[in-house]
Parts: sequence; C-alpha cells; structure tokens
Amino acid sequence: MINLWGIILTIAVFETAKRLKKVKFLNKLPPTFMAGLILVAIILGFKLDYTSYNKSACFLTLMLGPATIALAYPLVENIELLTKNKRAVYTGFVIATITALLSSYFIGKVFHTDWNIVTSLMPKSVTTPIALEISKAIGGIPELTACIVSLTGIYGALIGHKLLKLFNIKSDISIGIAIGAASHVLGTSSCLEKHKDKQVVMATLALIVIGIITTVVCIFLF
Repeated sequence: MINLWGIILTIAVFETAKRLKKVKFLNKLPPTFMAGLILVAIILGFKLDYTSYNKSACFLTLMLGPATIALAYPLVENIELLTKNKRAVYTGFVIATITALLSSYFIGKVFHTDWNIVTSLMPKSVTTPIALEISKAIGGIPELTACIVSLTGIYGALIGHKLLKLFNIKSDISIGIAIGAASHVLGTSSCLEKHKDKQVVMATLALIVIGIITTVVCIFLF
C-alpha cells in the first residue's frame, strides 16, 4: 500500500491554514506560512519521523516541476503588456536580480558565512521551484533555500505594499514589478488579495522573468 499520510496531512493543514486566515489577528499572515508552522508543531509535538513524512509527501514536491512550466502561460497571455512597458519592466528586472544576488553575497561575506550557505541564499527572491534547482546547480542547500525563499515571500507579502506606499509609489505597474521581483508568488498573492488586476499581472510576469534571468546569471557565474 502506498504511504500517503504526508500528502494527506499537508493538504489538511493547508486547508486549515486557509480557514484560520479568516480570524482577525491572523488575516495578514499568508496561509503557506501558517501551514508551515502548524506542520512543524505537529511533527515535533507528535515526534513524527521527518524523513518518513518527507518521503510520503514527495509527490507534492514533484508537482513543483509542472507548476514551474505552467508559469509560462501568464507570460504568453500578457506578452503585449510586457512589451508595451518594456523600458520600465526590463530595467526593474535587471536591478532586482542584481540587488538580490549581491545582497546575499555581501551579507554572507560580512558575517563570514560558509560558501554553500551563501549560494543557498542567492535565489531567495525567485519562486520556489526555480530557486531549488538554482540552489542545487550552484552548490547550495535546497532545504535551506526553500526556507529562505518562504521567509522572503512572507516578508514581501506583509510589508511590500506598505513600504511602497511610504515612498509614494502609486503606479500599479511599478508596484507589481517590485512585489513580484522581490517576493515572488507569496508577494503576488498580496496583490491578488487587494484585487489589483494590473499589479497581479505585472507581479506574475516579474516572478517568471526574474526566475529566468537569475537562473542564467547564476549558471554563468558559477
């Protein structure tokens, strides 16, 4: 019999996290973040074997591949919007990629961090499926990369719009590019919650293109 308890537990916890989002003091937290905390609490509290859990939930990890390919759909569907605003868009993409990579590098150097941890940090602003492959390719630790990517997304989802408002950024195109480029899918979800269609489109395009650019740059550098 196939061991599916990890998949069942993960889906059940995620559905629970989505319902918890309706609670007033929890509605600012992304369901992914809450689901992660609940899973950690369950695994530690019931002293479950993480290796066994990970193995039984591996199908969900395998789905990251098709999910990555599916990102091409919104890119093709909105290619006109991308080309129409190409000057602002591509400038933002390049600056975002360089900033994400260099900030990881210099933070690692300042704190005398091991090189494999530095390389694990570098894809922090890229959506998880792509970030994990980049981490593997450049000698990082995929599990650590997954944690950092999640934290980056949560941070962007929680304060991204507030920070841009503080700097008086009002353009939906600029906001979408900034959110998607810096905090990938989780940041993009915050645009969706605000019902800002143009922000969602630009954030989606940003997270896709940033993923492609980061992949090429990292492979070229390493």
